[in-house]
Amino acid sequence: MELLQIKYFRVIAETENISKASEQLFIAQPSLSQTLKRLEDELGISLFDRNGRKITLNGAGRIFLKYCDEIAASLENAHLELEEYKGSETADVNIEVRSASLLIPEIIKKIREKNSRIMPHIFQSGCSDADLKIYSDMTEHSGMSKLLMREPMGIVIPEAHPLARKPDICRRDLEQCSFISLSPECSLYKIISHFCENASFQPNISTYVDSPALMRELLKMDLGAAFVPEYTWAALFGDGLTFRYVSDMPMERFVHLAVNERKYASAAVKSCHDTISEYFSEYSRKFR
Repeated sequence: MELLQIKYFRVIAETENISKASEQLFIAQPSLSQTLKRLEDELGISLFDRNGRKITLNGAGRIFLKYCDEIAASLENAHLELEEYKGSETADVNIEVRSASLLIPEIIKKIREKNSRIMPHIFQSGCSDADLKIYSDMTEHSGMSKLLMREPMGIVIPEAHPLARKPDICRRDLEQCSFISLSPECSLYKIISHFCENASFQPNISTYVDSPALMRELLKMDLGAAFVPEYTWAALFGDGLTFRYVSDMPMERFVHLAVNERKYASAAVKSCHDTISEYFSEYSRKFR
């Protein structure tokens, strides 16, 4: 068995289409089909179910793909470790950010101050090749991740909003409010939805946005209220906006940092992990 066969098989498994796979691999379709046939002959089993020109990865194919993915990951890790051994001028670190995005510029600054060779790459739409992942959850313990912060949540409203003058805001006060929300794909939306369902409260969401910055501008225009975390979104408050708790609707979330256990953790990755942890530890002290 050759590494090239494994590479070709993974692309075919991903596309489940010989023609598309041959285009991606820049090889002739008959040659790719022959390579797949030789692989199946060597393994003694079909990896795809065939119906005319249509192919579908079968149970045997899924088993084989699992090990092919592990081989590919091991080769990539070998490459990363060798690059580190050679002492490359720059060290790339991929960081998937699903939470606390408002703090990322300051975090990157800290990482670069600690080691200017490190080049952080930030992904907010997901990254299968991420070295580190910052995300939020409703639970304190989440796998092997490190807990960075436990933070309460509430609402942010314009200072001119009638509720801003109330000494105590409860769930009933929110029934007539319009709400601005991040998109349903965001983890924060899912966490907020969880607490709203538990409280039997259905917020009237009139506007969906894809960034905290846009939410801030719409809030300043008095277009509604928004459920937000208190600590990581603190930069949004002030300048005409105020944060308030909902007394009979306690909400909180947990911010975690996870390491991709399938990838080689270079010294640069470990340095970023430590810097992020230290940053959140120091940042949290502001709210104690």
